[in-house]
Amino acid sequence: MEPPTPAPLLPELPLQELECFSVLVHQLHFGRTAQRLGVSQGRVSQLIKRLEHRVGAPVFRRTSRRVELTELGRVLAEQVVPAFERLREGYDAARARAATDRPLRLGFQCAVYEPVARVIAGLPEGTTRLVELPWADPFSQLARGEVDLAIVLAPCREPGLEVLLTFSRQPVFVAVNAARRLAGGVGGVDGTGGMDGVGGDELAGLPLIEPRGPAPEYWRQANAPRRTPSGRTLSYPTGAVTLQEGLSMVASTGHGLLLCERSTRYVQRPDIRYLPVPELEPTALEVVQREGRPHPLAAGFTGLLAGQLD
Repeated sequence: MEPPTPAPLLPELPLQELECFSVLVHQLHFGRTAQRLGVSQGRVSQLIKRLEHRVGAPVFRRTSRRVELTELGRVLAEQVVPAFERLREGYDAARARAATDRPLRLGFQCAVYEPVARVIAGLPEGTTRLVELPWADPFSQLARGEVDLAIVLAPCREPGLEVLLTFSRQPVFVAVNAARRLAGGVGGVDGTGGMDGVGGDELAGLPLIEPRGPAPEYWRQANAPRRTPSGRTLSYPTGAVTLQEGLSMVASTGHGLLLCERSTRYVQRPDIRYLPVPELEPTALEVVQREGRPHPLAAGFTGLLAGQLD
């Protein structure tokens, strides 16, 4: 009995080379093509040379000043470029459908800042679902899998979690009752303080409100420091679970609360003033996910966010 005839093999389709070719057809510039693809310019040259080797003739004519298609390249572009655009549209549509079926649960602390809001607005409706995280518990919901991605105050050193992006480095301010007068200057119409701000000695004499919850100690030391860089001890006689709770305590007591400059723009209140504390180290935000369990849209969301940053 003769063995069955094997099915004919499909010829190899060089998708990487054809994708690079399609982008270069639009850009006609190796550097811009490299940026669009997220690779080096040398890699673009390598892919085009490999495609030309497979085809058997040059598809681009290169000079020191310009890049243009050869006649063969134009014929190839007429077939390949529309096909790749349809392929990309189909792939994006499938991802959008999958994302709607399983939205990216995005945890955030304090506020959804402008760059994050712009990325969310640019995604298909239903792609993301926002979940507010407690001020004093930045990591628990992410560790339990209740959110897929978290934008939290830095730093994150938790086992099983990985930082994808650090951004929005901001100076520290202290929120105080609007009636309280400190040497940091008289607040302007926006509620922020004077140019010099609050010094370490004055801050040490102000009872502060700390995050009350399961946040790790290293995170507390960064966001509610116990000492100033000059060595003055800071006191935290009381705490709050949420930032809004802490600000309500500020408005009704003589306590202060430390927060970043950008947060002051989102929580403007007539009963609170914000004064800069230049002696303290600036804060930052981080995009964090669980190791080994990424959501299909996590990397894309983080890349879009990085592109929105100054």
